[in-house]
Amino acid sequence: MAKYDEISSTERLLELIRNNSPGEANTSKTAPRKPSRHRITSYIKQSMALKKSTTVGVDIGHDELKLAKIRHSAYHKPELVDYLRVPYEPNVTPHDPEFIRFLKSTLRRFCGSFKKTELWSNISSARVEIRYTKIPKVPSKQIPNAVYWSHKRLAPHNEKESVFDYEILGESGEGGTPKLQVISLTAPIQEVQNLKEIFSKTGFPLKGIAIVPFAVQNLLRTQWIDAGVRNVSSLYIGRDWSRIDIFSGGNLVLSRGIKAGIKTMNAAIRGELDENGLDLALELPESEYLEEIEPISEKQHIDADQAQKIFFGLIHDVSPMESESTDLEPEEEEIFKLMLPALERLVRQVERTFEHFTANFANERVEKIYISSGISPHKRIINYIGDQLGLPRETIDPFSAGPHFLGDITGPASATERSSFAPAMGMALSNNSLTPNFLYTFKEKAKAAGSRRLSRIAAAAFVLLMTVSVGFFYWQGEIIDQKKSEITQLRYQLNRFQPMVDQSIIINLVDQAKQRNEIYRDFSKKYLGIVVLREVSNITPSNIRLLSITANLGGKPGNAEEKIEKRLVLEGIILGDRLAFEASLAEYLIKLKESPLFDQPTIDKKQLGFYQNNEVLQFTAHLKLI
Repeated sequence: MAKYDEISSTERLLELIRNNSPGEANTSKTAPRKPSRHRITSYIKQSMALKKSTTVGVDIGHDELKLAKIRHSAYHKPELVDYLRVPYEPNVTPHDPEFIRFLKSTLRRFCGSFKKTELWSNISSARVEIRYTKIPKVPSKQIPNAVYWSHKRLAPHNEKESVFDYEILGESGEGGTPKLQVISLTAPIQEVQNLKEIFSKTGFPLKGIAIVPFAVQNLLRTQWIDAGVRNVSSLYIGRDWSRIDIFSGGNLVLSRGIKAGIKTMNAAIRGELDENGLDLALELPESEYLEEIEPISEKQHIDADQAQKIFFGLIHDVSPMESESTDLEPEEEEIFKLMLPALERLVRQVERTFEHFTANFANERVEKIYISSGISPHKRIINYIGDQLGLPRETIDPFSAGPHFLGDITGPASATERSSFAPAMGMALSNNSLTPNFLYTFKEKAKAAGSRRLSRIAAAAFVLLMTVSVGFFYWQGEIIDQKKSEITQLRYQLNRFQPMVDQSIIINLVDQAKQRNEIYRDFSKKYLGIVVLREVSNITPSNIRLLSITANLGGKPGNAEEKIEKRLVLEGIILGDRLAFEASLAEYLIKLKESPLFDQPTIDKKQLGFYQNNEVLQFTAHLKLI
């Protein structure tokens, strides 16, 4: 059985190694070195271990602290590393300022380096409102709003005083209309902040805050506990109140608080004893034990405190619940009858909860019930509840998981104490994708999802850009290789090429070209006049008659350096309407300017006159030959 203040199978193993005899130590020193293959395997295992994350679940109880450490790996199932139960120091309660110092020392001893450890803890579920609803299948952006108003219609709350969150469980079809199954919940924001602040002051900040029903949900979802049926219930009998939770397919779908607990049953016993003045004397038959009969003041009796110890012992004490026998002594049987009314009221509440589940979940029925408590109720009480409900009953035992979950850890010997570690171990199984977290609600998840979406888009764009760049690089490389190949071939051809010309041939070709140019130049001079007259004839319209054409086509001037400008002088008249004379003359000049032979046409003189008794416009134009 693990120690209360420092339990750990790992520590026991280390202690065993430290306490080895000298002979064993000497033997280990002279042992041969491991082959390199084993060293490599060991190194790989150590490298994989470094990638594992560790989560610690912290269950703050009424009079003790329970912790569980679970190691998670991307390639293996979660594995329990250590667990611990520490009773509170005298006069220290969770509401006492000294509790922070006590919690800090416990976490430091249990967690080690908190930088590699995530902490999850729980608040009381008494003031947490949980509702199972179905909403129409709407776009993802509209889901939060639809869930919020559905929850508020069922459980009104103050947004400033509550933390709201929800979880989508899946889809269902009702009447052919697809709907989303949702579990929504609200928790007092003050309780969440208080618990967060307590852990922050210890130097071990919390990663998440949830409630015990979600810790049990973690045990079922991860198959740490295999219920063997689809619909299972968990009944927790607390000191002041009890809670009934129903899970379907590993999902919490119904949670209800019941105002009946251990104090209610104790009050029923005390009330009956005080009202009737019963001392529950053990009357012995005179015929058999005459010598043992004493005066009435000497009779053995069991008062209310003794009754509480018998039926509601402490978890870590030896309890009647651990024995197989449920038989009671006569006076104990009388006490049990006194608490029956309170016990029956509890059973009736559970039955009504089951009926509500059956009526609202397609006539499904609860097939098994787990019964647990913050203390150790007598086995007779557990069996009575199970018999009245007509269901197989078990105690949640998180240490009943296979060796792939527990490793070398065996857990406490007491079944009740083993059950009491379920909240801590369930919390240690938590993560934001599996467990609703009051510190990381749907709003934070949406922001994180948006950031991840942007990161994925950026990563995809980067990969695309890199792909295009690499492709372009290889394409350019192929082109460069082709060009290099072509250059190599051209150089090879150039090296083999032998030109068929020399300098004399090139000089002869130049002389021939000059001679041809001189011939062309003489030919153009010879026919320049004819070309000019033909161009003027083609350009001149019918309403313009040329009276004379004077051309200076150049020649050999007296001075060799003097250049004679080639010019053309046109004298003519414009016929037709007097008002159109100017327009016709301007159009004529434009056509002359557009000709490739003439440049800079100007009007030297123009005047009105008569030609064959018709009024005409006489003009003289000067043009430069190109």
